[in-house]
Amino acid sequence: METLKTNDHNIRITDAHVHFWDLSKMSYPWLNEAAAINKSFGLADYQEATAGIPVLNMIFVQCECLPEEYQTEVDYVTDLATHDSRIRGIVAYFPLEAADAAEKLQLLTHNKLVKGIRRLEELPDTLYRNPSFIANMGLLLQCGLSFDLCVKAHQLPGVIALVQAAPDNRYMLDHFGKPAIQAGAFDPWKRDIMELAKNTNVHCKLSGLVTEADWHGWTITDLQPYVDIILEHFGPDRVAFGGDWPVVTLASSYGRWYDTAMELCKGLAPPELDRVFYQNALDFYRIDSAATLSSTRL
Repeated sequence: METLKTNDHNIRITDAHVHFWDLSKMSYPWLNEAAAINKSFGLADYQEATAGIPVLNMIFVQCECLPEEYQTEVDYVTDLATHDSRIRGIVAYFPLEAADAAEKLQLLTHNKLVKGIRRLEELPDTLYRNPSFIANMGLLLQCGLSFDLCVKAHQLPGVIALVQAAPDNRYMLDHFGKPAIQAGAFDPWKRDIMELAKNTNVHCKLSGLVTEADWHGWTITDLQPYVDIILEHFGPDRVAFGGDWPVVTLASSYGRWYDTAMELCKGLAPPELDRVFYQNALDFYRIDSAATLSSTRL
């Protein structure tokens, strides 16, 4: 396993995919299958993990607590943001398919940190094709909210169906759609990525790759072909870096993933690197970068 050194680019970071959870406040059933991270992770842990890395902004992404606890999670992260102003946005869980979704979404958007919602696709693929869910995608448009797509590669056809049914929404595909990197599989993942990229409202998050590879033996060579495909079809204006901390620690330190991501994008020009690692996430989640530069203190 190669050891990388932090790049020497004059670069700034918006981490578009950060998780925090407090097991004393919320329940996360999925952590029962992930013993190594089945504990609370807070600001101090993140600051330690990212020491020496120029993270200027963070986007918190919901962590699959129990559905009825989603407001508790939003309130928890909102409080964290009072202690670390780099938390500039929240991508929350929200029951968009519910009969009272319009009323509850208005309540959620009273919190100006909420920039979008995320829902994991169900198995096999029932949510993204749910007529009530699709019909209510218009509510996100009305509220100026984005939608983070979280699927495994075999569920990408459901993503395509959703995007085609509601093409005007803004979408962020998390973790490249979780390609089967450990198996070295490309098709039909590549075909589906090419189809999604046709809609310029769909963006893609450079995150979560190492946990789809061999946790203990992955190399940059394993990841590079997938990054090349994404950059070819989405371009550097629609790709945003995310740390996926602390889930990333199942397969890598934050620092190693950051260095790896930089290496994977080494073919980009400096302005393109700045877009991928800093500006694209701010633009997608509609965060004022000028306010970021004037208020951030590391």
